[in-house]
Amino acid sequence: MSNTKPEMKENKPSDVEFAEIGWRVLAWIIDMVILYFLYFWLLVPFYLWRIIIRFRFFAYGSLLTFYILYYLISLLYFWILESILGQTLGKLLLGLKTVDEETFEKPSFIQNLKNCCLKCWLFCLIDFIIGVKKNSDDPQKRKRIMQNVSHTVVIKKI
Repeated sequence: MSNTKPEMKENKPSDVEFAEIGWRVLAWIIDMVILYFLYFWLLVPFYLWRIIIRFRFFAYGSLLTFYILYYLISLLYFWILESILGQTLGKLLLGLKTVDEETFEKPSFIQNLKNCCLKCWLFCLIDFIIGVKKNSDDPQKRKRIMQNVSHTVVIKKI
């Protein structure tokens, strides 16, 4: 099996409409709201167990534990949904999709892992600020550094 990427299909950059930053930010906010509900729904039993057992480690490290678990749940949410569907629930509601920059098809699991590793909360802000500074004249409208690393773009679904 060849490791080279397939040639670009009929979708060429002139046929594709890249997603505007406002819609992408709105999709991300929707995803963050969903993640907060998901996080608290999954971790309520954990915190109840901690209160009942009175486990001292979690009492001192609960803020760090919170951020680590939130990051892991967020990473899995973004990675799994974008790998399977090509979009998160926020992107699905707004008609956006993450695609490979060359083939304009669904990216691989590895590409999505690279793309999603900094999408969570504060990391996304840093990723975005650096991306805008570096990619201000990018013809493919990449606004995040991790899109450069993963070779993905966000488009409007047609």
